[in-house]
Amino acid sequence: MKGEFSNVNVEILKKTLILLSFFFCLLITPPPGFAQSVVIDAGMSPNQTAWAFDRDARDANKEVTFWFRVQKESIYKYNFRAQVFRPDGSEVWNTSYGFNVEGYADQKLTFPVFFYDRSPNKLALSFGMWKVRTAVYEKESKREVSVKEYSIAFSDGKKQTPAAEVSLPGKSGNPFPVPSFQYKQWRLKNWGLGIYDEVSVGPNTYDREIRSIDVRDTFSVKEALNAWGKGHKFGAMLEGPPVNTYFNTNQLPQYVFGYILKHPDGDNNGLNPRYRTSSYCNNPGAVLFSFDIRKLGRYRIEFLLRERDKPDWEESSWVPIGGFDFTLTQ
Repeated sequence: MKGEFSNVNVEILKKTLILLSFFFCLLITPPPGFAQSVVIDAGMSPNQTAWAFDRDARDANKEVTFWFRVQKESIYKYNFRAQVFRPDGSEVWNTSYGFNVEGYADQKLTFPVFFYDRSPNKLALSFGMWKVRTAVYEKESKREVSVKEYSIAFSDGKKQTPAAEVSLPGKSGNPFPVPSFQYKQWRLKNWGLGIYDEVSVGPNTYDREIRSIDVRDTFSVKEALNAWGKGHKFGAMLEGPPVNTYFNTNQLPQYVFGYILKHPDGDNNGLNPRYRTSSYCNNPGAVLFSFDIRKLGRYRIEFLLRERDKPDWEESSWVPIGGFDFTLTQ
C-alpha cells in the first residue's frame, strides 16, 4: 500500500512539473503579433519611383535611402535586410545590418547608375520594373517580422518623351465623367486612369505637374509595364484647386487624399484605413497614385479625402469623393 501511495505521488509530481513547464513557456513566449510592434516606421527617401538612364547626362545620379526604425529595446534581437531584384526576378543585392542605438538602420543606393552597374549586358540594359525589398528579421530564428517592398522603374533616358510633346490633361479625352463634389475649400476638377508623367516645375518636392499621356478605361498588362519601362507612370490621377487655396494657418495643405482599390478577385488595397496609401496633392493641385497591378479583370478605385489634423486610422476621418471602374486585359 505504501509503494502504491508513493507511485501516485510520483505521478502527481510529474504532471505538476509538466503543467509548470507549460505555463513557464507561455510566460516567456511573446503573444502573436508582438514582434510586429517592434517596428515604428519605414520608408524611402526621396520617394522617386522612376529613373531614366542617359550616359551623357551629368548630375543625374542621386542617393536614395531605404530605412526601418524599431523600438530601442529591440535592437539586439533584430536585424535589417535589404535586397534588390532585376525585372526578371534575379537577385543582385542582399545585405544585412544591425540597428544603431536609436533603433535605426538603412541601405543607401545611388540611382540610376546602380541599375546600370548591375545589368548583366551593358549593351542591352535591364530596363523595366526593379524591386527593392527591405525587412526586419529575428537574429536567431531568421524569421521576418516586417517587410516593405518598392517597385522602381528603370528606363532609357534617350527614349524619354520631351516635355513639350506630352499632351496636357484631358487632351487625349477622359472617359471618366467627373461628378460634382466639394468639401469646404476643396472641389473635384478632374480624375482619370492611364499613363502619366510627373514633371518638376519648381524647387520643392511637391512642385510637380502631372501630365496625361494616354487616359482610357481599359489597358493591357503589357501596356502598363511598357509605360513604366519608358519612364512614364501607370496609375490614377485626382485633381482639385491649387494647393495654396486650402492652406491652414501654418501654411500647410489642409487636405490629404487616399484611395481604395478593389481587385477582380475580391482583394483590395486600402479598405483598412490603417494601411491606406495617402498623399498630399502636388503643386499646382493634382495627385497621382501609381500601380503595379497584373491581375486581369475589372477594378474599381474609390478616392477619399481627410483633413490633415484628423487621425488617419479612423474611417470616420475620411470623406468619400467617388470612384470609377477600369479593366486590365492580357
